[in-house]
Amino acid sequence: MINFSEKYGKWVLITGASSGIGEEFARKFSELGLNVILIARRFDRLLKLKNELESKFQNIVLPIEVDLSENNFYEKIENQINDKEIGILINNAGFGYRKDFIESNIDDNVKMVKVNCIAPVILTHKILPKMIERKKGALIFLGSIVAFQPTPTTAVYAATKAFDAYLGDALWYELKKHNIDVVTVNPGGTETEFHLVAKSTMGPFPRTSRNVVDTTLKALGKKPSVVDGFYNKILAVSSRLISRKLTITLAGKISESLYQSK
Repeated sequence: MINFSEKYGKWVLITGASSGIGEEFARKFSELGLNVILIARRFDRLLKLKNELESKFQNIVLPIEVDLSENNFYEKIENQINDKEIGILINNAGFGYRKDFIESNIDDNVKMVKVNCIAPVILTHKILPKMIERKKGALIFLGSIVAFQPTPTTAVYAATKAFDAYLGDALWYELKKHNIDVVTVNPGGTETEFHLVAKSTMGPFPRTSRNVVDTTLKALGKKPSVVDGFYNKILAVSSRLISRKLTITLAGKISESLYQSK
């Protein structure tokens, strides 16, 4: 078992930590003996998680309430995290929904781009220099199975996840020379609150948040990206074996069926 504290540093920063995959990352790294910084909008949930983790694992948990869609979100957290040796940054926060683009709300779409794309860029750019200075650290990006093909009825979300996946893959190469590991995990349907917000089902073979976290940590330091779950791996590979037109058509049919069945 890797000693994550020695290899990367004593602190983990997790965005979107109040539920789902982010919450599971907080549990896992607390179990591994690291201190965690929890970033989310719902402070009551963060506080409840802090009390639970510190009681169970005797680590330090720092909850920070902030909305990542705000233009000045980093200014609101900078003083609280500046003195922490953040060894692992998990860009997990994100949201999406299923609806034809023309029927969607422009403000929601802009907010989605800010949370899913701009916030990870800002956080990574701010936190990375100290990792490079220490010559150790890790970045984890949350992509998605929809990052592998344009997906009708969730067009903006799929585009944001493609952005995250491409960013993570490129940084994997750039940061190798600095001894910093980067991995992008691409889940499919997962048992989280995401699908309630997205107004969608989880598909035929839903995975758990623990599945996604375990898949991520197995791949960290070994490969630039990983798809969680066998069924999702098949979907990811199949999109590369057929024409673009057919890929988009199939993705649209599947996406519509998930939305309609909801």
